[in-house]
Amino acid sequence: MPLDNPADIGDIEDDVTVIKAVAGQKQLYETGDTLTTDGNEQTLYVNESPSGVFDPVCVMIDFTAQTVTETVVVKVYYRIKSGGNYILLDEDEFAATQDPDLKLIELEPNRFGIKVTIEKTAGTNRAYDWEVHYYA
Repeated sequence: MPLDNPADIGDIEDDVTVIKAVAGQKQLYETGDTLTTDGNEQTLYVNESPSGVFDPVCVMIDFTAQTVTETVVVKVYYRIKSGGNYILLDEDEFAATQDPDLKLIELEPNRFGIKVTIEKTAGTNRAYDWEVHYYA
């Protein structure tokens, strides 16, 4: 069927615009696990070599198991050049019980790698559930 009607062409252009917008949208993914502290700085989450600009959103950590005797430090590192070292950007200390129990740490886009660690600096080893959300 020929497209000689300008209204038909306009409709097609509108449809193409919508298709391009949807095709360009990123999808939100997640990954997570449980990590039990051992007194050392342990990798909670790492993306060593993203295949392009990596867009992590946040890491959530469940502190429900933490008691008044525990202190942990969560650190966020970024690699800012190919083959470079991880450089510390931020660290947060969580001492004693937490209110609320679920903590959210925002993450930044990165091209060369990101690492989130947790270290128990006082108290008993505890299990921490965690989840990371990212766009791909």
